[in-house]
Amino acid sequence: MTSPLQPSFIQALRAFAALTILWHHFALYAPLSEWAAPLLGDLLSWLAKYARATQVFFVVSGFVAAQTIGNRVWRFNQLGRFVIQRYCRLGLPYLAIVLAILPIYELARGWVPDEVLGQPVTLAQFLAHLFFLQDILGYEALSAGLWFVCINFQLGFGYAFGMVLQQRFGKGGDGLFTLLGWGSSIYSLFHFNLDPSGESWALYFFPYFFLGILVHKAVMRRAGRELLAFQGLMLLAVLYEWRWRVVIAMVFGMVLFVAERSGLGQRWPRSRWIAALGKISFSLFLVHFPVLVLVGALWARLGWTAPEMAVAGLLVAFLTSLACAAAFHRWVETPAATLSRRFRAPRLEGGSGGGGSSGERRMAFEH
Repeated sequence: MTSPLQPSFIQALRAFAALTILWHHFALYAPLSEWAAPLLGDLLSWLAKYARATQVFFVVSGFVAAQTIGNRVWRFNQLGRFVIQRYCRLGLPYLAIVLAILPIYELARGWVPDEVLGQPVTLAQFLAHLFFLQDILGYEALSAGLWFVCINFQLGFGYAFGMVLQQRFGKGGDGLFTLLGWGSSIYSLFHFNLDPSGESWALYFFPYFFLGILVHKAVMRRAGRELLAFQGLMLLAVLYEWRWRVVIAMVFGMVLFVAERSGLGQRWPRSRWIAALGKISFSLFLVHFPVLVLVGALWARLGWTAPEMAVAGLLVAFLTSLACAAAFHRWVETPAATLSRRFRAPRLEGGSGGGGSSGERRMAFEH
């Protein structure tokens, strides 16, 4: 069993992705980034344009899902329990952020630009957030990054439903799920993923998630032909139409495979700081934007708009985000994860499901 603070390449990837996304948002959203531009303009512009790492989270999520969702006994009547489990695991921390950011927006309105805060929250908008439907129904998101939680919820349910079909109709092996996964990925890569209007649906991101599942399958079964074939498919998709996000997923998918296959993933990095940051990465992903808005509003009220003070404000927001993420992980995310485990499906006695394995290793937390 993996200790929560054991050095792990998975945790390092999560830490890297969370920090990259944090600084992307810090560089993208006013007012601190605008005030700091005279000193850090080139760096902030680069971060705003290129610091993208949600694909890393999706690949890792697929890898971890294969160790958990793919390693369970699934029946149609268990899908309801799974929805409750995932809502506890992802939805409760997500809702805590939604509730926390409402008073922050009230405090910040008039001091932080409206394009950052959006319009005043309506009841319909709030209710849409309760059910992960804001993007599908066309409402403004209440915080940056909430869309990722909604998509991850969809991906998890889709994977569980695929396991139901495989175990009910697959007649042994994972051929049915493999067929569904490949078919969905081909349709996404060459059609659905080309239209930004599809970003509200899991199918848009499914190839990255499925890549993580195939990485786990290749590591556990000591066979990488299917993974290499899928990488070839993604390469063809990039040649068909260039997309950085697909390239990022390909690169980190192979990095994860090499690290886990070689055993490096369990030996490196030897840093408790990185392991701890990876452990709280989901909390950091959720809390950093409300913290940025709050610090930006405070700096505006105090008139600290000079470039040097704005840079200091970004650093304060960063350190405060780390502290809040640690507290949020302890008091919100961990209890939510504990509650979610009450609704898990039973483990498989043998076999591997859709990329799972009886040699499952527990991760510090599940996405």
